[in-house]
Amino acid sequence: MAKLFYDHLIVIEEIVAVLDQHKLKPGDRTKILELMDATLQNEILDVIFTYLPREKHEEFLEKFHRAPHDMGLMQYLKDNSPVNIELAILDRANKTKRKLLRHLTRS
Repeated sequence: MAKLFYDHLIVIEEIVAVLDQHKLKPGDRTKILELMDATLQNEILDVIFTYLPREKHEEFLEKFHRAPHDMGLMQYLKDNSPVNIELAILDRANKTKRKLLRHLTRS
């Protein structure tokens, strides 16, 4: 799980704690965490591309590909989005975490 520019908005310790209650094999635990990480990333990218003007998508992707950890990406999004993009990302991340936690607690 690589460091990403929006990581400061997402706290996954809740998910890890619930996951650890299931006493999984290390490999299975790793796979599940990777799937959850990918799910969160897809949801967050959906938020970004929903609010970022279409003509800025390619430029953002180039910057993201070059340095996904660069905090300057958040400023880029703030400067080019019509909404408070941090709040939009945080909201989607929290909704996604709740869904993931519901799935984990059902098992």
